[in-house]
Amino acid sequence: MSATTLGQSFDPTSSEHRPDPHPLFHRMRERAPIYRHVSPAGRAFWYLTRYADVQRALLDPDIGRQLDRLPDELAALHLRWDNDPLAMVRRNMFNLDPPDHTRLRRLMAPAFGPRTVAALERRIHQVVDELVDDMAATEGEVDLIEALALPLPILIVAELVGFPIDDRARLRRWSDDMLRSRDAVRVRRAGMEFVAYVNEKIDERRAHPGEDLLSQLIQAEETGDEISHAELISSVFQLLLAGDETTVNLIGNGVLELLRHPDQLERLRTRPQMIDSMVEEAMRFNGPVGHSRLLFAMADVEIGESVIPCGDIVVPVLLAANRDPAVFPQPDVFDIGRSPNRHLGFGHGIHFCLGAALARLQARAAIGTLVRRFPDMALAVDPADLQWTPDLFLHGVRRLPLLVRQRPR
Repeated sequence: MSATTLGQSFDPTSSEHRPDPHPLFHRMRERAPIYRHVSPAGRAFWYLTRYADVQRALLDPDIGRQLDRLPDELAALHLRWDNDPLAMVRRNMFNLDPPDHTRLRRLMAPAFGPRTVAALERRIHQVVDELVDDMAATEGEVDLIEALALPLPILIVAELVGFPIDDRARLRRWSDDMLRSRDAVRVRRAGMEFVAYVNEKIDERRAHPGEDLLSQLIQAEETGDEISHAELISSVFQLLLAGDETTVNLIGNGVLELLRHPDQLERLRTRPQMIDSMVEEAMRFNGPVGHSRLLFAMADVEIGESVIPCGDIVVPVLLAANRDPAVFPQPDVFDIGRSPNRHLGFGHGIHFCLGAALARLQARAAIGTLVRRFPDMALAVDPADLQWTPDLFLHGVRRLPLLVRQRPR
C-alpha cells in the first residue's frame, strides 16, 4: 500500500504525529492496515494497526526478537544498521525468545507475583503520599512527571532490587539519559556508568547477601546454569530503568486524559472505586507504549492479506490496536467505566509485561491520590504546547505542568 493512498506522506519516524497519532492510525487501519515502510537505509518495516493482526504477531513463534535466529546474511544486514549505544544491557528477557526468555522469566516471576506486589502496596501509598505532600507545598505550578510520575517507580523498584534510596538521584539521571536522550554519546556514557554501578552493588551483595531481588539473581548466577553475568546486569537494567518508563507514561497520560475529559474526572471524583477501570481505560485510550519492541520475521509470515518476508521488521502498533472499532465500540471515546476492556497496552503472549500488576498498582495509587487531594487540579499550559517523547515506542509527555491546590487530608 503506497503512502499516497493514506492521503499524505507517511514517515513513522516523523515528529508531526507524536502529539496525536490516532487520526493517522485510523487512516492506516482503514486503507493500509498492514503497511510496508522502507527507511532511507533500505530496511523494510511492516506496521500492523488492526487488533487481530497485532495480537497474531505477538503470538507467532515465527516473529521474534533475536537476530541470531535469522540466517547469517540477514542478521548481518541488521547488525550493520544497528549501532545500539546500550548493547551492553540488552541481554534480558525483553529482547530474547524462548528458551532463554522462558528461563529468565521463570527466574524473575516470583519478584512480581501477586503476593509480592500486594506486600508492596502499603509502601507505594506511603511514597505517593510523601511525593504529593511535596507537590502540595508548592501551592502553584508543578511538573507532575518530575514531582511524582518519574520518582515513584524508581523508588519502588530500586527498593525491590535492593539499591539504596540515597542513590535515587543517580538512578533518575541515568534513566533520563539512557531512555530519553537522543545523543548516542550521552546514552552510552550513562549506560557504562550504570553497568559499573550495578557491578559494584553485585560485589557488595556477594559479600553480604540480603532478601532483595539482586541477591536472588546473584545466587542464580552462582549456580552457573540459570543466568549469566551479562543477563544479570541486563535484567536489572530492564527492571529498574527500562521498566519504569511504562509507569511514568501511564501516570502522566492518565492524568492528562482526565484533565482533557472533565466529565470523566468528575465521575472518578464522585466514584473513586472506579480507579481500577480508569487505569485500564488510560492504558487503552492513550497508553504508555506506542508499539511493541521491533520484531523480526524469522520466516516468511502470512498476516492478513500480506506475506512478510523473512528478515523484515514487524511493528505491532499497540496504540492503533487499542482503538480498533472491530473490538472497541466508540474507540475514540474516553470512558473510565468501559467494560469489557481487552486492551493490549501491556502486550500479549509470552512477552506480556511482567511488571503489569506493579505498574497498575502504582498508577492507581498516584492518580487516585491526586484526584482526592487536588480538587481544582488543572493543566498549567495549553495541551498543544506539551512536548511528547521523540519516538513512538515510548509514548508520553516529557513534562506535565499542573496547577494544584491542596485539599485538607
